[in-house]
Amino acid sequence: MSNPSALWQAARHPPADVTDPTLFRNKAVLVTGANSGLGLEAAIKYAGLGANPLILGVRTAEKGAAARAAIAAASGCSPDVMIVLTLDFSRLRTVADFAAELGKRVTAPLHVVQLAGGVAPHKYTVSPDGYEMAFQCNVLAPTLLALLLLPKVKAAADALPKSTEGATVDERTFPVISFVNSVAHNEVVDADVPRDQTLVQRINDKTRFDHIKQYFLVKLAGWYAMRGVAERVGDVRAERVVVNASCPGLCKTNMLSGTPLLTRIIMAITYFIMGRTAEQGARTMISATALGPESHGRFWTNDTYPP
Repeated sequence: MSNPSALWQAARHPPADVTDPTLFRNKAVLVTGANSGLGLEAAIKYAGLGANPLILGVRTAEKGAAARAAIAAASGCSPDVMIVLTLDFSRLRTVADFAAELGKRVTAPLHVVQLAGGVAPHKYTVSPDGYEMAFQCNVLAPTLLALLLLPKVKAAADALPKSTEGATVDERTFPVISFVNSVAHNEVVDADVPRDQTLVQRINDKTRFDHIKQYFLVKLAGWYAMRGVAERVGDVRAERVVVNASCPGLCKTNMLSGTPLLTRIIMAITYFIMGRTAEQGARTMISATALGPESHGRFWTNDTYPP
């Protein structure tokens, strides 16, 4: 993904933390995958910055209750500002149900959609909808959710005050849909996708499955999906809706909990030497949602836009 030198430097130079309390105060913020890892840490930060309501997309009600308590304890916010909704990215039907339920429970416009949930299976697994599981959970489901929620995000943009002579709207406050991605999408080479297959066909091909290459390929598909949603928005300054992607870096989370013991041991050593904490990684996710229109359709990592 990144060379060891780059990972070493990144671990010792974590991204800056967003501290401006005006950016998210009393704004509706959704975080998927909010019960653990990067999603949980991002939710804690949004809560500390005054998000209200803070909508938590979680796999089960039990995990949601635990996340709600943890976020309130860590941020000092009231549990009453949080709305817990169940969301299972492995089933597209539940994504549509989630969007419908969110529309009923949250009547106000939606200012931030932080798409943080994801999986990295070590073995080829098929979702109930018939797609390779990482592709389903990291690309198809979050993209579907982004498109379903786009009207609600546009409503937040429409509610922004209009710029007048001598006064302009802070463009950092434009509503945002942000996808968690990875610099790993740059690791895909032509040979990884045979000429007789599309990228989607290659990802879903069990006979060519390799969990490392699969990770790269899925992240590339996620990058294209984000760009597609950004194109759907159109003129960012006219619509005042931003769509982007961020890479938190190599962060210690529970993503590898289902992998073989040897893999977990190797990665534990790697994390110790070259990894960031989930809290440090979440800083990039938060800052990606406060960049304004210059970030539309772009990729954000380590406090910069990589070439």
